[in-house]
Amino acid sequence: MVKIIVKDLSVNYESIEALKDVSFEVYDGEITGIIGPNGAGKTTLLRTLAGILKQYKGVIYIDGVNLLRFSSNERAKLIAYQGPETPQWRSAYVLDYIMTSRYPRSKGFIESEKDLSIIEESLKTVDALHLTSRRLSQLSSGEFQRVLIARLLSQEAKILLIDEPITHLDLYYQVEVLKILRNITRDRRLLTIITLHDLQLASMYCDKLILLNKGVIEAIGEPKEVLTRERISRTYNVNVDIKEISGKIIIIPIETLG
Repeated sequence: MVKIIVKDLSVNYESIEALKDVSFEVYDGEITGIIGPNGAGKTTLLRTLAGILKQYKGVIYIDGVNLLRFSSNERAKLIAYQGPETPQWRSAYVLDYIMTSRYPRSKGFIESEKDLSIIEESLKTVDALHLTSRRLSQLSSGEFQRVLIARLLSQEAKILLIDEPITHLDLYYQVEVLKILRNITRDRRLLTIITLHDLQLASMYCDKLILLNKGVIEAIGEPKEVLTRERISRTYNVNVDIKEISGKIIIIPIETLG
């Protein structure tokens, strides 16, 4: 079992307090969604969990070990992170790009049969094996997002941290990507944490939600517990109505407040 425990985490950017006394626990086999308005601290939290931001107060434990005690190579074997930024080398071929995920586990920069087998299996998982000979710049947004997930899987990490995995995707690919993440998280007992803006999809595909606002956790728990009308209205400054249809939460925005 993989477990992350965060205790009293605070992150400051100069005079700005991006996170304040954040504490929670998350486990493998679950997708945890980090939600909240712009500037809430979602990306900061994800980058801190990934070990990218190292200047903070508090402690992050992964299976009882302080995150700061892992070397960069050990961390890369344990945690796979994908930020919102687009890879700079868009002219690269898909196979070459995914191959970079194997560096923490490879001897030198020469790919082995094992590397190629793992990459092939990852591409099959996201239905993207036919894209290996294409350049990143030739992919649609949906194809590109599936390639990014395949790259994360090829890293063989037990923890996936993904910042806005459905940005710039149409509704079909938003649902497809989230279904893929949910299935692989459950089937492979991964610990997956994603940031999302879409509360509707977050309620449908996340097992647990962390609602952030101005660097503070407003609520944490199952979607039905977190996504209440009063809490959404207060956090997002938008009056909403909440309906439940076929066991799914439906969030209807009414009007902005204030």
